[in-house]
Amino acid sequence: MDKSEKTGIDRRGSRRRPILESFSFFVVVPKKGFHRLRVVDLSDTGVGFDYDIIGEMKEAFPVKAGEVFELQFYLNQTLFFPMHVKVARIDDSKVIRRIGAEFTATGTPEHQGLIAVLDMIDKVSEIVQFDSTPG
Repeated sequence: MDKSEKTGIDRRGSRRRPILESFSFFVVVPKKGFHRLRVVDLSDTGVGFDYDIIGEMKEAFPVKAGEVFELQFYLNQTLFFPMHVKVARIDDSKVIRRIGAEFTATGTPEHQGLIAVLDMIDKVSEIVQFDSTPG
């Protein structure tokens, strides 16, 4: 096991936290309209998410590395943090493109709020148990 596997810190220099599906976080890119885009991972410095929805043509919403745009990070159906991100990586090897983006501003109230959510996830993930009963 290498150091990054032990600490969860990867090439970005910050800890990656896999998102538990039960939290149901999603993002919206306002310039694309209100489409819930799945969050793949989240760290102190950025977010990974699916950029497309099923059936959407990639040409309809081009994106390039270095591009900065508004992103709304939803905690539930109605509560979100408005953020700005800079595209660091694009994986377009599949039907749905996956974006790795960095937060453009840290230390803002929005970023601090997101960090508080991450801290809660860290604390809860140490003690939480999953209900495996069917139903």
